[in-house]
Amino acid sequence: MIRSVIFYFSQVVTGNTKLIAEKIAEGLSKGENRCDLIRLRKYKKDIDLIEKFNFNKYDLIGIGVPVYYFHPPYHILFELQHFPRLKNKPGFLFCTSGGNPGSTLNQMKEVLNKKEMKIIDGRDKWIGWDIHQMYANQSNSNGHYGWLKSSFGHPNENELNLARTFGQSLLKRCLDQDLEEKTDFWKKDNETAKIWSWEGIQEWFPEFTLNEEKCDKCGLCAQVCPWDAIILDPYPKWIKDCDRCYICDLKCPKNAIDCDFTSQIEYLENLMEKSK
Repeated sequence: MIRSVIFYFSQVVTGNTKLIAEKIAEGLSKGENRCDLIRLRKYKKDIDLIEKFNFNKYDLIGIGVPVYYFHPPYHILFELQHFPRLKNKPGFLFCTSGGNPGSTLNQMKEVLNKKEMKIIDGRDKWIGWDIHQMYANQSNSNGHYGWLKSSFGHPNENELNLARTFGQSLLKRCLDQDLEEKTDFWKKDNETAKIWSWEGIQEWFPEFTLNEEKCDKCGLCAQVCPWDAIILDPYPKWIKDCDRCYICDLKCPKNAIDCDFTSQIEYLENLMEKSK
């Protein structure tokens, strides 16, 4: 019997990565095999979970993320640094994106190489419904945010079936005593991805402005922030740099968080026009 575990982070807005993780787990649970799912939600709690986790009881470890600006969510990269030394422990990586996953899996692998995990496979072609304020000028927008048209309806049934098949294929690969490590992940970042480094996104994306007249101090923004970057004092207060996912803005029931995406929308639309 092969015992597997999948650590995954999935946005509360769409849940794309959760759907893929569940189907991979189905494939990994074929017959007597078992796969556990661990959803990463909040940075501090995730670190505590990782540091107490018994990795030794598992034969295979998977890690899945959505793609943020051609990168993994940076807070997940920081979390992976807390993994223990995993001498030749087989692992696999996957991600969901609106289109171009960039070098997401390679960036994750670079961190896990330092933990000596043996990455045996990875998939970065699953499309997820891509919602962001930068799509606010698209025809499908509700006026506050929009979504990439080509991503709507994904992951679809075919993609979910492929995720299950991927899980089944991992069982066979895990049993191969001569299995070599996968080293051909895409490494080259495009110019936009280079701009959107951890430091770059802090400068490039808009700041958070709170409209206290709208805010009822419900605290939902702090609850959904995966990076623990928001506290109530007594109104929401952003206390550190973050992933710039803007989920706090998307989920605010009072639309009390104002972010001016004018220049970012213009940049994205020009980028999309050039890619046609």
